[in-house]
Amino acid sequence: MQYLWISLYLPSHSLDVLFPQWFSHNLAGAVLQHERILDATPAARQLGIEPGLRYSTALSTAPGVELKQRDLQAERLRLEQAALSLLSFTPQLTFLDPHSLAMEVSASLKLFGGPRALWRRVLAALQGLGLQVCLGMAPTAQGAWALARHTHNRFRRVLKLTTLQHRLDALPLSALPATHDWQAWLDGIGCQTLQQLRQLPRKGLQQRCAPALVQALDAAYGHAADHHTWFEAPAQFSRRYETSQRLEHIQAVFTIASRLIEPLCGWLQNRHGATDTLQFTLHHEKGRHARPPTMLTLSLSQPGWRPEDFLPVLNEKLNRLELPAPVRIIDLAVQQVQDRLPPNQGLFPEPQQWARQQGKLLDLLQARLGDHCVLQASPYASHLPEQANQWVAVQANKKPTSLAADELPPTSCTRPFWLLPTPQALSVRNNRPMYRGQALRLIQGPERVESGWWTDAGHQQRDYFIAQDAHFVRYWIYRQRGTLDATWFLHGLFG
Repeated sequence: MQYLWISLYLPSHSLDVLFPQWFSHNLAGAVLQHERILDATPAARQLGIEPGLRYSTALSTAPGVELKQRDLQAERLRLEQAALSLLSFTPQLTFLDPHSLAMEVSASLKLFGGPRALWRRVLAALQGLGLQVCLGMAPTAQGAWALARHTHNRFRRVLKLTTLQHRLDALPLSALPATHDWQAWLDGIGCQTLQQLRQLPRKGLQQRCAPALVQALDAAYGHAADHHTWFEAPAQFSRRYETSQRLEHIQAVFTIASRLIEPLCGWLQNRHGATDTLQFTLHHEKGRHARPPTMLTLSLSQPGWRPEDFLPVLNEKLNRLELPAPVRIIDLAVQQVQDRLPPNQGLFPEPQQWARQQGKLLDLLQARLGDHCVLQASPYASHLPEQANQWVAVQANKKPTSLAADELPPTSCTRPFWLLPTPQALSVRNNRPMYRGQALRLIQGPERVESGWWTDAGHQQRDYFIAQDAHFVRYWIYRQRGTLDATWFLHGLFG
């Protein structure tokens, strides 16, 4: 079986975590580890800050450079967030080091339209998370990792093993991370490329270096199997995004919130599940100006699992939200996950597909207009026609209610589609009800309704008839019973 791997390498991972958007703000910053410079931005390097420089020397060289200690936990969470997003493409994903991971995608090529299309999809998903990323594609995980790390190489996509071996031969030793501990010794003997490393005596290389170096070299060239520990998604989804800036505009909040949607969709894809409720928590300032967090609940009429299922509704929700204070931290949590329905294998659309499209429209209308402005009819157990239906919010009535057989009107009765808000009294001429100057002729009825004796309106006793005028327009009228003055009322209109 021919494998195909896509490797991800974050060349400025430590900087991206501590200094978000440093590449667009020309920020002079550096990352410290064990009192030495681990990495620095281009603006800091122009001031003389280089990796390996001592903390005190860096301060004296460029006092204006912002120095921060490396945050290993934040780096791990950021790489895990990228892994959750990539679960949308394959469940076979493994971490290579704190800055890299690899995914086996041979089973996903047909689904996503081939290697190039899949490459573009993966790159777009990672860039949507705000990551500065380098990708490599090869038949081996170590080979794809080496291609991704050698960022100056334009040809980082390889599909055949023979082509991969040719590409690896020209790469420097630094492209294979297993050689880093032996870099000085290898440079001393004049070994500078992976091809030269392969030409060294294997027994002497194992004795002088370590068996792990030879194993990594063989795995990269496809001469030995490479064993991996697959990434397992957590049982519950809860993600947090901390910003270094104060988000004062809704569009900025939407950008950060959408970066939490991507790993959520990967997590749902891995579980073959869907959800209809997302809970966002927007944290504001802390300390003396602390404010309670803003809660934002995203409710859908149909469970979703793709970004396009959540992002349009989230955008509309945020556009109607007024921020009481700038946002510093955004949390996203999902409490309930439902099993996803299998895809339609038939020629024609199924009712569930139509319901999903209708649900998306209703979700957008509710997010834009408010829940109280999007209503639907809901049956109510009452014999009085004006009370047998109530208008409720769509979200509050996801599952249609059902009435018992004895609560439904008789099936032999004909009811109009339009009911007047309040019954309209009719005049009587020659014992016949009149409407707009025309006498009405009773053609069907009566339908007797007696109800409401326990309500404030009192006992209602009505005889309903279907009446027709001279132009054959039909009306639904009733006559009060139990009173000396038997008044006629118009209650409904037939189409």
